[in-house]
Amino acid sequence: MRDIARKELLENLTTYRFSILTGLIFSMMLISIIVSYGDYHLRVENYNILRPGPKEREKVILPPEPLSIFARGLDANAGRLYQLSFRGIDVQPSQQSINRVSSLFSLPDMLFVTRVILALAALLFSFDAICGEKEQGTLKLMLAGRTRRASVVLGKLAGRYLLVIVPFAVLFILSAIVVSLLPDVHAGTEYWIRLAMILAGSALYVASFIALGTLISSVVHRSATSMMVALASWVLLVFVVPNMGATVAQAIGDVPPADRVEMKTRLAVIQSIFETQQSMKNAKQRDYSRIMKQIREANTGMFQTYRPELNRLISLTRSIARCSPAGALEFLSTELSNTGLSRDLGIKDAIWMFVERNTNRFAGLEKGEVEQFEYRAATPGEQIAGVALPDALLLLIMPAVLVALAVGSFLRYDPR
Repeated sequence: MRDIARKELLENLTTYRFSILTGLIFSMMLISIIVSYGDYHLRVENYNILRPGPKEREKVILPPEPLSIFARGLDANAGRLYQLSFRGIDVQPSQQSINRVSSLFSLPDMLFVTRVILALAALLFSFDAICGEKEQGTLKLMLAGRTRRASVVLGKLAGRYLLVIVPFAVLFILSAIVVSLLPDVHAGTEYWIRLAMILAGSALYVASFIALGTLISSVVHRSATSMMVALASWVLLVFVVPNMGATVAQAIGDVPPADRVEMKTRLAVIQSIFETQQSMKNAKQRDYSRIMKQIREANTGMFQTYRPELNRLISLTRSIARCSPAGALEFLSTELSNTGLSRDLGIKDAIWMFVERNTNRFAGLEKGEVEQFEYRAATPGEQIAGVALPDALLLLIMPAVLVALAVGSFLRYDPR
């Protein structure tokens, strides 16, 4: 197996395919770092402008997450300005002076490069691992000796896997070092731990597509056919399945969008204020605490009704998207980068509890000062043991299953 892996490395290192694909990965990673850091730096500037002073405790805004340079996720949503008001909480859009044309295109962060470009490179390196040898007539010679078939396919898997993962790992580590030296980026021990976990997840992701390409190559008998099937699989697993998850879950769950829920909440608040004022028209002394109570009841009712539905929608979306390794990698990387769904929901829950505790104080109906808002992000260990565990296990299981299928398929493959 070791000799076959060495042969695969030596034969492919000098090919145009290796040079072109490695150059493509390098250029895309360079672009992603430049563009993502520019976006991060802009959000840091906005945060410095919008962040409240020591006495402005009714305002809440969180700083951008440095690891959003690698996996942007939902970090832009978490960086909005939340302001305590008589209605409960107002969400202010962050004011950004950006080129509106660039906003038409999605940011190619490092996760995009891994999820899309690296998966394509893995398939293009492995689609002809078996059938290519058959077309050249060397497969029969390889199997004529004492070489076991399992050793042949495992050697090819190992050799072609190293051709993809080693250049990517080197470029990823160099990118992490460069980013850690940039202004506005504070790279501590946790920064490196999280990036090491993301790199490990990416390595398993690449293994899945190398194994998939080898499996396809051990099923069909022509390289052209294998390439077409591999490209179709890439489109299906990278684009269709992950994006279909949200669409299917929305159709099944029938959960209204968040902006519609916010609109209903505002209407419920206005209706509560109107009804309370009408009931107090003939009263000698107006009790404004009743208005605040009605507002809180309206907000609480909408939150308690909507949140369980939203949780079910998110759970269903995750389940569908995880059918693809691209979906599992997306969830794992964004969670480890502190830009995922759990952090977004955790921030909103923390803000909701902050509002519940401080609305009456803000309105002057209760003695005491408004609290200082605090939010503690989960540690990498807590994330891996919690919300990120299913995705980590899937990324571990998928390549193992695909390798087993590739070996089993090659055991029955006709080399003639």
